[in-house]
Amino acid sequence: MKVIEEVKTVPVHSLGISQIIVYGSLFYVFALIKSSIAAKLNLSLEIVALTVSLSLFIHVVTSIHVGVLIDKYGGMRVMSIGLLVGALGLFTLGLSDTLYSFIFSMFLVGIAFSLASYNIAFSTAIQLDDKNSRHHITVITFYGAIASSLVWLIVGKLLPDFGLEITCYFLSLCLLLMGVHFFVSSFFKNTGKISKKIETFVSMKFSQLIPRDKKIIIFLMALGFIQYLIFATTALSLVDYFSIKFEVYYLAVVLASIYGPFQLVGRLIEMGLANKFDARNTGFIAAIVMPCSLILLFSSNYSICILSMALFGMSNGLLTVTNGYLPNLFFEPSIIGRIKGYIGAPTALGMSCAPFISGIFSENLNALLLLMILLSLIPIVSIFLLKREQQRAFI
Repeated sequence: MKVIEEVKTVPVHSLGISQIIVYGSLFYVFALIKSSIAAKLNLSLEIVALTVSLSLFIHVVTSIHVGVLIDKYGGMRVMSIGLLVGALGLFTLGLSDTLYSFIFSMFLVGIAFSLASYNIAFSTAIQLDDKNSRHHITVITFYGAIASSLVWLIVGKLLPDFGLEITCYFLSLCLLLMGVHFFVSSFFKNTGKISKKIETFVSMKFSQLIPRDKKIIIFLMALGFIQYLIFATTALSLVDYFSIKFEVYYLAVVLASIYGPFQLVGRLIEMGLANKFDARNTGFIAAIVMPCSLILLFSSNYSICILSMALFGMSNGLLTVTNGYLPNLFFEPSIIGRIKGYIGAPTALGMSCAPFISGIFSENLNALLLLMILLSLIPIVSIFLLKREQQRAFI
């Protein structure tokens, strides 16, 4: 296989900003606009929530195919298409006036999210600079950590003052501008062209992998599925949980928002430890902290709940980097897109199940919390088993 070109410049800040726009516009925003959508289209909140969940499920069924596109054409090119599709999805959402047009717009949103979310950004960083990818992935997640807070602040102002349509058009414009930037850079300026680009596409199927590699992928699947299921389900339930516990809505919102900034703290810790410790070791500690943080939520003491949210944020922030980087310890960049495709499917499934599970337990949030604590033992076991596996030689 002939190596054509080696490029090591990673547009890490552009990738990071893209994740603020992607997660803010295609995921977090629906927490604020779902009621407006329901009112405009005369639908129940349950129908709106189900449609949003189904749009996330598109990521599950397309993840492996997206991985193939990443390995063939480069992650940045794939992301540019996803951002442009997302811009169209948000624009049509603003125009939607029937259930069918809403479903169509959410279909586009789901396609866009599957083409432009974390796994694609992480794969891009790995393709462009394999050796330093852990650092780049951490930086990208710095930006992603503020996506929810930033979009809620902006949309919280736009929605009541200008309405649903203008809010959707504004988000569509953000996606469009980012998509055009990536499209021009990757297709015409060759920014983001993958290092060690290979003339002949490397064939790889799960059935062709050796048993050891299959085992590693299964461990990574379990880690991704459970981590994102716990995070998304818990995050969606926090305001309701604190509202019931303390009977003050504003206080509940404040307490629930604490974890966001502490995700940044977790990622700063990861960056500081990256040169000294294996990513599996830092991830293992973070996985242990997760159930501890959830157990503390049972307390009725304000200070303990603040501590719980801080630990929850730091743990999830660090585990996001762990999930993004660990595949690179075991698999070459030439197939990283497809490996992340296999891992990304259960990860996306965890996110798409969260609204449904949160709804089921809405009347018994203590039971939901107990379930999340039990499930949080699985990432600990998964990372412990990955610690026993030999990493590839380059690191």
